[in-house]
Amino acid sequence: MFSSYLRLRDNCPVCGADFRAADAGDGPTVFVILIVGAIVTPLLFILQFAFHLPDWLSLTLTLLAAVVLCLAFLPPFKATLFALQWKHKAREVTHSDVE
Repeated sequence: MFSSYLRLRDNCPVCGADFRAADAGDGPTVFVILIVGAIVTPLLFILQFAFHLPDWLSLTLTLLAAVVLCLAFLPPFKATLFALQWKHKAREVTHSDVE
């Protein structure tokens, strides 16, 4: 489905379907930010107050966890939103569609 880390192929390698019309946009990023934020915020509090780590170490570990989780979650979320868009035949609305 992907030709690189987050770039979708133009066509399906199996059936030849044209993927150029479908685009998940910023949707996957929004979901990933919300989910990762919900994970790393409690992590920061736990590191700070339960383990009494120094501030710089707590922030470094939390930032590292946030980056790793974002990079891990983005491809599956992009694929899922693309698949939902493809299944429901959702396309971008153009000016000529509105008239």
